[in-house]
Amino acid sequence: MSKQIALLVGSNSATSFNKIVANYIKSIAPASLQINIVEIADLPLYDRDLDANSPEQYTRLRNQIAAADGVLFVSPEHNGALPAMLKNAIDVVSRPMGESKWIGKPTGFITVVASLSGGVRVSDQLRLISSAPFINMPALPFAANIGGIFNGVFNDKGEIASDAVKETLQNFIKAYADFVEKF
Repeated sequence: MSKQIALLVGSNSATSFNKIVANYIKSIAPASLQINIVEIADLPLYDRDLDANSPEQYTRLRNQIAAADGVLFVSPEHNGALPAMLKNAIDVVSRPMGESKWIGKPTGFITVVASLSGGVRVSDQLRLISSAPFINMPALPFAANIGGIFNGVFNDKGEIASDAVKETLQNFIKAYADFVEKF
């Protein structure tokens, strides 16, 4: 039976390179993983006053994460940090207090950014957040950081054109599948 993996994308742009990578990961995942891309763009900003009567979007996301065996994050870098949309989703699922759905779910990070640094700051931030007390997710020890996306990583059809990037993603998803099996 395949492990159910929730994949959250930190970009909602119609031309998002992160969405392209998320769909590619879904297409190359080993049979041991069932990747499910989870919608987060419609979430109202987290507000603890809403915990007593949560919006449907909060409940839907919390239930999707609760049902998952693991979580992948695919994220751009916004001004040196993870996008607000992704941080909001993390906050929504970690609440109400004492009811976090993240705890114990093995996680992994993929960044897709324009800078040559490859989004290392974002993967480092996600790793730090994943170790927070109300998140407490074991993380794959390395990330797939893809940088320089306007330098031949994608073709005009919106496909990954770089064999090196394809290999990086293949190695990453295989290592993540092996990591998930330990839990």
